[in-house]
Amino acid sequence: MPQEIRSYTPTDKASCIAAFISNVPVFFTEGEITDYSNFLDSLPQRFAENTTQYYVVVVDDEVIGAGGFGDKDNSDKFSLAWGLVHNDFHKKGYGEALLNHRLTEFKRLYPTKTLVLDTTQHSYTFFAKYGFEVTEFTPDFYEEGMHRYDMVLNQG
Repeated sequence: MPQEIRSYTPTDKASCIAAFISNVPVFFTEGEITDYSNFLDSLPQRFAENTTQYYVVVVDDEVIGAGGFGDKDNSDKFSLAWGLVHNDFHKKGYGEALLNHRLTEFKRLYPTKTLVLDTTQHSYTFFAKYGFEVTEFTPDFYEEGMHRYDMVLNQG
């Protein structure tokens, strides 16, 4: 599986947005496209402040996925941020490789910090396989029929 995982650069934005849109409406809502675009636009500042790490997955010179983690509201808690793989590349190990990279980097940079995430019913079981445990469930949080699962990484 030829791939590279590297830090995001602003030239990756169009490919990241295309990958994001490929996951609407199952994994993300239409309304989140603007939120994600704004997040990508904020990354140069977040990188400069060293509050966020964000990576892209590259296959055959094409960005097919992205994801990272960052300081959640300057709170000493870190959160996984906008993890996704283009729908055409699901179930091929890229999401797993990206998550493993994110977890390795998080543990290297912040070995004593807590890592949380929020996700939907469509992917919480994926994260559970890597030690994340559900701490809260909110039905219809993102929109009707799209529930929120808050999770924390059990590092024990």
